[in-house]
Amino acid sequence: MACNSITVDKSSYESLQEELVELRQIVSRLQTQTEVALSRKEAWFARLADNLPGVIYQFQLRSDGSVCFPYVSSGCREIYELEPSQVYQNSELLFAVVHPEDLPGLHETIAISTQTLENWEYEWLIITPSGKQKWLKGISKPERQSDGSIIWDGCIIDVSDRKQAEIAMQLLNQELEVKFQERTAALHEKTSELEAMLNAFPDLFFRLAGDNTIVDYKASSQDAQLYVPPEVFLGKRMVEILPPEVAEKMQEAIVQVQQTSSLVSIEYSLSMPNGEEYFEGRLVPFANNNIIVIVRNVSEEQIALRDRKQTEARLQEKEQFLRTIYDGVECSIFVIDVLENGEFRSGGWNLNAEKAIGKCSAEVVGQNLTEIFGATKAAEIHHKCNTCLVAGVAIFFEECLTLCGEEKWLLTTFNPVFDTEGKIYRLVGTTFDITERKKVEVALQASQHFIQRITDSIPNTIYIYDLEEQRNIYANHEIAEILGYSIEEIQKMGAELLPKTLHPDDWEKVLTHYQKFTTAVDGKIFELEYRMKDVDGKWHWVYSRDTSFNRTADGKVKQILGVATDITVRKEAEMKLQQQAEYLEKTLNKLQRTQTQLIQSEKMSSLGNMVAGVAHEINNPVNFIHANLTHACEYSKSLLQLVKLYQQYYPNPPEEIKFEIEDIDLDFLKEDFIKLLQSMRVGTQRIREIVLSLRNFSRLDEAEFKQVNIHEGIESTLMILHNRLKAKPEHPEISVIKEYGKLPTVECYPGQLNQVFMNIFANSIDALEESFVNNKEQQIYIRTEVVNCNWIVIRIADNGQGIPPEILSKLFDPFFTTKDVGKGTGLGLSISYQIVVDKHGGKLSCHSILGQGAEFVIEIPLTQVKTS
Repeated sequence: MACNSITVDKSSYESLQEELVELRQIVSRLQTQTEVALSRKEAWFARLADNLPGVIYQFQLRSDGSVCFPYVSSGCREIYELEPSQVYQNSELLFAVVHPEDLPGLHETIAISTQTLENWEYEWLIITPSGKQKWLKGISKPERQSDGSIIWDGCIIDVSDRKQAEIAMQLLNQELEVKFQERTAALHEKTSELEAMLNAFPDLFFRLAGDNTIVDYKASSQDAQLYVPPEVFLGKRMVEILPPEVAEKMQEAIVQVQQTSSLVSIEYSLSMPNGEEYFEGRLVPFANNNIIVIVRNVSEEQIALRDRKQTEARLQEKEQFLRTIYDGVECSIFVIDVLENGEFRSGGWNLNAEKAIGKCSAEVVGQNLTEIFGATKAAEIHHKCNTCLVAGVAIFFEECLTLCGEEKWLLTTFNPVFDTEGKIYRLVGTTFDITERKKVEVALQASQHFIQRITDSIPNTIYIYDLEEQRNIYANHEIAEILGYSIEEIQKMGAELLPKTLHPDDWEKVLTHYQKFTTAVDGKIFELEYRMKDVDGKWHWVYSRDTSFNRTADGKVKQILGVATDITVRKEAEMKLQQQAEYLEKTLNKLQRTQTQLIQSEKMSSLGNMVAGVAHEINNPVNFIHANLTHACEYSKSLLQLVKLYQQYYPNPPEEIKFEIEDIDLDFLKEDFIKLLQSMRVGTQRIREIVLSLRNFSRLDEAEFKQVNIHEGIESTLMILHNRLKAKPEHPEISVIKEYGKLPTVECYPGQLNQVFMNIFANSIDALEESFVNNKEQQIYIRTEVVNCNWIVIRIADNGQGIPPEILSKLFDPFFTTKDVGKGTGLGLSISYQIVVDKHGGKLSCHSILGQGAEFVIEIPLTQVKTS
């Protein structure tokens, strides 16, 4: 930063010399004042030493080299924060607190005193157990004893204040020395010093000539906002560079300096980029009618002053507020000051305490406890004050006093107040009248005892459970009857009660039960049944009714009140009844299936007997006709041969015979008669085959396993259903594609197995009729094979619409049908399943893809296991 040179004339030089002399005098006075202060401090410490504020001790060095302290005064407690008894037991405690840098010197001075028996004196730094640092000074006189040991009698005092004063004095001397050297150098280099001083100014500096023009200018070195290049100001007047209202004030100050030749100060504010700033301008008369103007930014001081005033106002308001509370509270508040010598003196009390004690606060301020309360009561209060001092924290105690002839219970609190050094200098006490609370507590205890007797007499478990802490708060003795644990053991378990006793399968149920209380209203009761394990490992069923009992400040349920009942006996009875009910239900279902099967078997048996009877009755005449047709053919041929011979030998018969021959068309009759007999033979053969199929299908009355040809049973069933397979006006013919494997005879109930084929074929035909689509060939596939050497598999499939998955799972259920009312009973496939699975030990299943058809798979063993 550029700065113009400043010249100093002889008068300025003489002025600086006078200031230097004055500065030396100030230094001399400060040294004298410091020495006087130190002398007074030493005299103060001397008086304290006379009153034994330090440690008076005896230190002994035995001939074997060991050391001990035969005597240590009580001042050890204040200085070292150690009890004398501790030092007696372990002398190293006093050396342990010595600062590591001072410990070698301490041992060295003791060794020198040991050798020379000269008085020992040393100063050192210690660190007390509480962390405080203290400077100590020890003085003692050694004396050799007859046993060869040496004893030092002396004292140790706290010289921390003096040390601090010495350090402050040293710093002050150093500071004065620096200033002195700076002022001396300034005399030799006046211009450089003045420039340095100008550069050191924190704010603006102007020098005005006699005509008020600016001839010298230095910008601020710290405030960038105030920096303006010198060429902007030089040669101009102050009023030209300032706003009008500030320029007027500055002009008045310049005139005043010129008239009075004395310092003039003004304050003003300017609008700066960062807002309004406050400035102080000092105008000082200078040589040759010049004026020095120093401008300093005082915004921070102004803000600090304003804040200080506001703070003082708030403090006064707060003090008034606290004073109002102090005098307005119903409890008694008192203050006890703790003096340096350990004495306690009253600091006053509030209005409520004045009423209770009968003395005005102003009367007792500064008095000791004995003067206020008398020796006996003062001793009690003194003991409690000491207890608070030793504890270093607030203490509480209750006491019963007789005041104004009435017994009162009081709750008193002593609170320690610490200074900046951590020492207790005041005790603030409060006393509350808790007589009513005591009466309530007595009544509450009686009520609790009464309630406890009631809950203990109830045969159910009453408990209080804390949802936040997840532990039992209260339970009556009945819980011991259920779990076998004592109340103390349950309380000791805490949050481990449920994990230890609750059945693992009931955990989620109990947590859900507790979750209900997040939205529960008061009075709402939630019920729950769960299992708990007793101390012997036995499980008990418990039925509980819980309701909200206590809530937090935000309304959340914290504790629940519950009543639990041991329902193990009832539960065991319920489970036994349930088992019996399930058994009866299974038995009933079995009976229903058996009844259904018996009814169906009886129906099929009756139908089979009828069919067998009809077949038998038809079979006899059909066999008679079929057998005589052969003879009828032979007879007719013979007769026709005879007619031929008559025509050959009698070519011209009578007219009547001619007419008859023409009437009956003898030639056609001879030809057609033979065809008619052949047709009758084919018809009787067809009737015989149908009768045989009916006889094969009607074997329902056969109660034992027989070796049969499965293919014959399938063919017989298809023969009976032949009419449904033929083409009809509403749907085309259903073709049957057979892929028979080479099957051995199978041991089975042939009549029942034929019934299974009938049910499956009938369902396939129904499905194809219901799902008929033009130009689509309808087919039933039959495939048989042997698997695993001892099982046969019969697959019956169709290419209908298939079976939906939701129906497929119910296909073999009794009475389940998708047909219209009157078209199906829902028993066909159910009975088929029982015949295949239960009667033959096989398997019956159905596979279907919707839109592609369905396939029934029958698996039967070749031989059946005989059972008794």
